[in-house]
Amino acid sequence: MIKEIITYPTVESLEFGGVVRHFDETLLETIQDLKDTIVANNIESLSAFQIGSPLAVFVILQDNGEFLEIINPVIITREGVVHPTETTAYFPGLSATTKRYEKIKITYEDATGKQQFLDAEGKLAIQIQRKSDYLLGANFRIRMSKEEQQLFDAKLEYGTDAFKNNDCPTTFKRDSILRVIKYGLYAGIIGIILSFFLSASNVAVLKTYEEYLSMTLLGLLVIYFFYAQYEGRQYTNCSSCQLGNIVGTATIQGSKILLLFLASYFIL
Repeated sequence: MIKEIITYPTVESLEFGGVVRHFDETLLETIQDLKDTIVANNIESLSAFQIGSPLAVFVILQDNGEFLEIINPVIITREGVVHPTETTAYFPGLSATTKRYEKIKITYEDATGKQQFLDAEGKLAIQIQRKSDYLLGANFRIRMSKEEQQLFDAKLEYGTDAFKNNDCPTTFKRDSILRVIKYGLYAGIIGIILSFFLSASNVAVLKTYEEYLSMTLLGLLVIYFFYAQYEGRQYTNCSSCQLGNIVGTATIQGSKILLLFLASYFIL
């Protein structure tokens, strides 16, 4: 029987990966439902979770047209690493780059309860690993790098697979340099205000501190200017306006640092 495929954000209240202990008619019906649903939706594989069953079962439609029925799978050896671009029916229309083992060996049981062993590599190995994730109550998101997860979350938010790794982001690592400069300016302003309440000897020490602070902030600004250009070149879709933003930001911050230096020079 053709079943409805569970899709994000629906999460069924199931006991994930329920070990199959009874190789009975219920198990055979679940396997047949998986096959019917695979054919009806023109996809290559499904786990029982994806049609609302807690059983540790998944079915893969192989290139030769035959179905591979895997029950209670356990991966016993792993070899090599690959980074495939995957899709899954749980997140329809979306793709992501994951980290998988290139070759695996699994032990599992067939529909009669007989133990089997299988060496898999390439496409089949990836399919087995992806379906096994569902048996753990997870999906391929847990196999992504932190950066890929952030990209995939953006795809989920906007409901499109159009986001690419080279899309111009809204935040950059260079922003952390600007934050340090901002806090440094705050510290310098506080120092100037405190000078009105300090003795002459302490003001002299404070003036030296302010001079070093101004030079440090200027150095950070130079680092920001060059690093910001380098970072912008990593994203092919960033427009030329980014350079204008970098120059404008550097000019504004440079003016603030200059004012801080002049204030400490004439006041302290």
